[in-house]
Order: sequence, then structure tokens, then C-alpha cells
Amino acid sequence: MSVEFEEIAKMRENPSEDYTTPVEFSDEEGYGKYLDLHECYEKYINLKGIEKVDYITYLSLFDHLFDIPRERKNSEYRNYIRALLTYLKDFVSRVKPLQDQAQEMAAAHQEFLKVWEPGMFPGWPKETGGALTNVGAHLDLSAFSSWEELASLGLDRLKSALMALGLKCGGTLEERAQRLFSTKGQTALDKSLVAKKGANKAKATTQQRHKDIAAIEAQVYRFANIVSSTRAATIENVTRRAARAAGERRDESDEESDTSVTGDVDSDDDEVPYNPKNLPLGWDGKPIPYWLYKLHGLNISYSCEICGNFTYKGPKAFQRHFAEWRHAHGMRCLGIPNTAHFANVTQIEDALALWEKIKNQKEGERFVAENDEEYEDSQGNVVNRKTYEDLKRQGLL
Repeated sequence: MSVEFEEIAKMRENPSEDYTTPVEFSDEEGYGKYLDLHECYEKYINLKGIEKVDYITYLSLFDHLFDIPRERKNSEYRNYIRALLTYLKDFVSRVKPLQDQAQEMAAAHQEFLKVWEPGMFPGWPKETGGALTNVGAHLDLSAFSSWEELASLGLDRLKSALMALGLKCGGTLEERAQRLFSTKGQTALDKSLVAKKGANKAKATTQQRHKDIAAIEAQVYRFANIVSSTRAATIENVTRRAARAAGERRDESDEESDTSVTGDVDSDDDEVPYNPKNLPLGWDGKPIPYWLYKLHGLNISYSCEICGNFTYKGPKAFQRHFAEWRHAHGMRCLGIPNTAHFANVTQIEDALALWEKIKNQKEGERFVAENDEEYEDSQGNVVNRKTYEDLKRQGLL
């Protein structure tokens, strides 16, 4: 037992690729919650003679194979149902890995054999023994009293009836009519009238091909029944997504219409508004009221020589411009720092005079060591540095 536990521990620590590889699902499958039959749907709508339906309808009818006429079930149809069966088997193996598919296929084949021989399999009724026309209708010979009446049906009609009975279909119109009329009321056909073995072999091959197609259909029915709940969820999901997409398209069309209306309004707004007093424009692109224009003092102009004689409208814009780049650039060109001392100064001459005054004031306030440095003599008198050195040189200290 300890050895088995050690092996299990090793498998947990170092899992093999079979355990580490996750099951892959497409985006449409949603990790196994929905079916993704788009490839099969493309093959279905490309079949000849098949009514074209949308994807949602196809999800409801993909297992209604008995509705397709027998003459439409050719090699292209066989490739389609094989692809459909392959996808269903692969999907079931990924969603239900513990389900025995071999057992399901064997059970489906046994049920198929039980209903195939009696001709009870859906979509494949048992062929009748009478003659068939080109469209598969029964030809009742009891309605004809002589071969001359049969001859009135024509060569093609008689050939179809003879081929359905497995008789020779060659010869003239009279020979075909006599050959077909000779089978009236007969339980066993004359061997001399029966077609060659090649024709019977071809018929047997056709029957075997039909049986193989029907067997594949039986397996499709079986696996479609297994994924019935998943198919219902898929139909609901696709319908919901289609409704959502329709709503988004409707919203986009509404947005486009709103954009077109807004564009018309904007085109009207792009026109030059009536502004005889040259009032500034508001947020809506229209001139502001005249009373608001005077309330903010926008009728008063202020000129600044430092800014290159630039004119400012209103006191608010004038006060704000002292901290803006234009005034700061003009002060920098004059070699004057743009400090609070020069607020409301707009003339270059006034700014230079004020700057000279400030420099002189700063120069007077600057610390001079000879005058401001203090010394104390032996008697406790405090004098500046210059006086102390003079008294010391005179020997008075």
C-alpha cells in the first residue's frame, strides 16, 4: 500500500501531459455550455436542393434528417452527416469524458438494424415491388388490358417501369410494352426477361449505400438526443445574442440620426452671428448680453507698454495678465524680476525707475563689515570695527 501511495504522490507532484493538457473549447462553445455548429451549418446550406434556413432554425432542425428527400441524399450529403456526427462525438467526448461512446454507437446500430429491414426507419420507407416512374409512383398494370395501351405511355415511362422491376429495358417501344405487360399477374418473373447481373449488382450497391447513410443518420439521432439540453441552451444563447446585436444596431442607427441632426444644428451655428457692437462670444458661440458686457467692465480697455502695448478688456483680465507669460517675458527683457513690487506698473519708464529705487534701497540695507561689525574694548564700550581699529592704532585702548 505504501508503494501505491508513493506513486500517487509522484503523479501529483509531476503530472503527465495527459493530466496537464486542458480540454479545449471554442469561443462559441463557452467551455462546453453551448454547441458550435457553424461549420456544419455552412455545409448544410451548400447542399443542392436543400431549403436555406438561418442558423437558429438549423439548430432546431439539424437532426430532422428524415425531412430530406431520398433522392437528395447523395455523396455530398453523406459527407455532411459524417462531419456532423464527428463533431457531436467530439463534443460529447469533451463534455462527458466518462460516457462510453462505443456502447452508445453499438446500441444505436442494433436499434437501426431492427427498424431498417421492415422499412420503418424514418426517412427510408421500404420500396414497393411494383414498377416505379421517374418520380417514384407505382404503375398499376391492372388498368391496362393489352400491351398496345402500355405503348401509349412512351419509351421513357416504360423504361422506368422495367428498371424498377429489374427487367431488361432496351428495345423498341413495342418490345418494351410486351415485356412489361407479360409480368401482369405473375408472381415470379421470367429469367429471360431479367436484366444482367451487372444491373442487379448496381442496385445492390445502391441499396448498401443507402443503408450506410441511414446507419450514420441513426448515430446522429442518438448523439443529438444526448446533447438535447445543450442544444436548447445554445438556441437560447444565440437568440439572446441576436436580439442584443439587433438592439445595438438600432442604438447605432439612433446615434447616427442624432449625429446628423446635431450636424445640421452645428451647420446652422457655424453661421456668423449678428454682433454689431463686437461683443465677446459666450459658451454657446453667441454674443453675450450687453448688460453683462458692462457689468464685467469689458467696455474698459487697459494697455500695457511692457507687454508690447497689448490691450486687455476689463479689469479682471488686466489684473490677471501680470502673472501671465506675456508680461513676465517683457519684464525679463528689461532685466527686471517680475515680483509683487511691480504690480499695476505698465510703463517701461516707471518700471525702470522703481527698479533703481529698489536697488538703492537694497544697497543701503546691505551689511558692511566696517560699519556694522561691532567690537568691545576693555572698559566695556561697544564701537564698530572702523572706530576700534583707529583707537587701537592711536594706542588709546
